[in-house]
Amino acid sequence: MTNSLLAGLGGEDRMALMAVGQKRSFLRGQLIGAAGGPINAVLFVESGSVAATVPLKNGEAVEVFSIGDEAVTGGWGGQTHGAYRLVTKADVTGLAVDIRSLAAITERRSAVRAALLDYGVRLSVELAQNSVCNLAHRTDERLAKWLLRQHDRLGAAPVQETVAGVAQILGVQRKAARGAFDAFREAGAIETTRGAMVINDRAVLEARVCECYDASRSVRDSRMAASLECRQVAAGGGRRMSGMA
Repeated sequence: MTNSLLAGLGGEDRMALMAVGQKRSFLRGQLIGAAGGPINAVLFVESGSVAATVPLKNGEAVEVFSIGDEAVTGGWGGQTHGAYRLVTKADVTGLAVDIRSLAAITERRSAVRAALLDYGVRLSVELAQNSVCNLAHRTDERLAKWLLRQHDRLGAAPVQETVAGVAQILGVQRKAARGAFDAFREAGAIETTRGAMVINDRAVLEARVCECYDASRSVRDSRMAASLECRQVAAGGGRRMSGMA
């Protein structure tokens, strides 16, 4: 598997990053970045899912967003310290690039810099949309959005999360989350087991999801756009020189 940000770059730009990067792998539940801690490297995720969370004084951590193979962990915009606590939600693989090496590459390669800035804009729009979603939409609609975004990143693999955990992520009472889960289970959309859930029917979730699950508003789409452009280039025999889809 590959990262869509890397796949969307021209060959020379992509190779420049790969030349200074190291393949890394992490097990589910592993802490890979501390809120407020120094950032030494970024990770271009190739498989799996990473949750960005904000720790609270009571010891809990609230999930703000999650990323998969469409994304890169923080530090690419010049940040020196982490804004979030990063925890793997599934086994994760990726390309780790030292922060100083990345800064040197983005300084001399405008296409890499533009791709990362575009990703940042996509992520900020998604975060803003999530804030509106939390205020305006029902629990079942928001749960459908969360499940679909997990499915986008994990495919057929089980989503390793409990109902209580999802309730915390959505910021709702456990009873409300349980009611939404029960409705989706009865409709055949999901199966739940102890500590995990499997999505069986995306169509049911897509019929219930709020407007915030929109292709133009999610960073996940860079994966699909990069894949489409690669197919177009291959079909036309051309070579992409710079930028991203």
